[in-house]
Amino acid sequence: MWITPADSQVRSLPSLTMDFDTLFQDLENQLERELDAELINRLDDEERERRAKLTLRERLVALQRIQPAIVLAGTSKDGRKLGFSIKNVGKDWVALDVHAPAELCGQVIAPIHVLNNIEIPVGIVRESLGTPVGEISDHDLRTLSSTPRLAEKVNLAFVLRDLSRRRKRVTIHTSLGNAAGTIDHVGVDHLDLTSGIYREIVVLRDVLFVQMN
Repeated sequence: MWITPADSQVRSLPSLTMDFDTLFQDLENQLERELDAELINRLDDEERERRAKLTLRERLVALQRIQPAIVLAGTSKDGRKLGFSIKNVGKDWVALDVHAPAELCGQVIAPIHVLNNIEIPVGIVRESLGTPVGEISDHDLRTLSSTPRLAEKVNLAFVLRDLSRRRKRVTIHTSLGNAAGTIDHVGVDHLDLTSGIYREIVVLRDVLFVQMN
């Protein structure tokens, strides 16, 4: 026996289909939101971990790359108030163009640990922290297509040996005073500085600044 559904029942079938479509669409939207939230949380966690591992050297590299001409203020290990721009960053040293104090003005090489603090303008703090996880900066793109700079791989002793080879006259600033002359020998933990008929041994850990004369 055939049973014909009432007109009201027939009209409800398309509505039921639409309800299912809406239900599944809502489920998909909810799942997408949850996945997006999970991804954001994971990226946030990775970004916090990345920042926790940042070194001062990496901050200096970022500052030099984003604002190579900017003049920064800071204080050195021996209490000097510095005004400088960053010219290059090596493995454990930084090359500075010093504007203040007057006795240190000019081209200077310093161990990174000599910089006690650096004042960073608020507008470039985020950039100084490097590229966040999940992003690619213009610098990153340039780096992928270029050869890494040699300076980033060499240590302070290597640079001092090069100054010695070139017979560059320098003034070496230490916490005990200054001495001017030419570098004649660089060992693992010391260097020989010759001034006139005198040769002075300077311990590398005591070196604050090597000023080019």
